Amino acid sequence: MPVSQERQLRKILVLANVVALIIGLVSVVAASLLTHQQVLATVLSLIGGAFVSAAVVTLAIGSLTVRETTEQVDSAVLRGLQDVLGPIRSPLFVGALSAYRYDCLLTVPPPGDAHPDYLYQSFRISYRTETLPKTVSIACVASNDDASLTAYTGPEFLLRWMIDDNLDPDDPEIFTIGAVRVDNRDLERKTVVHETVVGGKARVDHFSVPHEVSVTASHFVELSISARKYIGNDRRVRIQAQVFRHVTDAEYRLTIDPALKPTRLSVSASEVSPLGATHGASVRPTFPAPFSNLAGLIQLPFPLQPGSVMAFTVDRDPS
Repeated sequence: MPVSQERQLRKILVLANVVALIIGLVSVVAASLLTHQQVLATVLSLIGGAFVSAAVVTLAIGSLTVRETTEQVDSAVLRGLQDVLGPIRSPLFVGALSAYRYDCLLTVPPPGDAHPDYLYQSFRISYRTETLPKTVSIACVASNDDASLTAYTGPEFLLRWMIDDNLDPDDPEIFTIGAVRVDNRDLERKTVVHETVVGGKARVDHFSVPHEVSVTASHFVELSISARKYIGNDRRVRIQAQVFRHVTDAEYRLTIDPALKPTRLSVSASEVSPLGATHGASVRPTFPAPFSNLAGLIQLPFPLQPGSVMAFTVDRDPS
């Protein structure tokens, strides 16, 4: 590169760094003035800190070659963002569930079933966690009010499930817990507890975690459950799953009984609230045609915030 062009490029880089420094300082000052708007002030403070950090570093190394300067700019911005955002994100991942796997099998009831208008949903859920309480619980809520699920927000709950208020959660044909394991060890079930919730009632199953299991680090948790979902003559069935804790590396799978006569399967992760990278999600049928309407898959390699919802919508022929 000619010397004149290199000098001109250096001037442009210096000017860009000065502009970045000014933007960063303005953002920091604006953040200090917007203390009454906590979210906006925090965002401006983070952005301003990253710009100031990157600009100061790159201005101090002006004697490097153009290529080295360009590389240093990228590195300085990345380090600045990591230094600012790292301490904020790290606490969120401490209690996160990792390697989260959600598998659901949707089947029609057999002939003579007491609830022919309700499908069977068989679940297998597994994940890894760093800590466990002394007791873990699974709650089945019979209610038509979604607010009833928020009655159980403690970290001791593995799963919360809601059924129609006209169904009995104590009926094994309505709700059944197959197995609850920690590190391939079946947990002991305690006496069932019944509670009154918004718009209905709840059945809560408690499981004891042995002391020798809970004291070790990193646990593999797995559970299997069967529940019912109304279908009647509906042409569309929606299956959704919501997370109540931070989750990383999640996969959601749905498999459909051909007897349900599915004509189309739609897979959606549009309501997901990611932390960090917002790209990399895979939302697709599991198999190619003509079996694409029998199974769907959602893969989410980035961390998810509590409240994120994944959904499968099945269109079918009710005839």
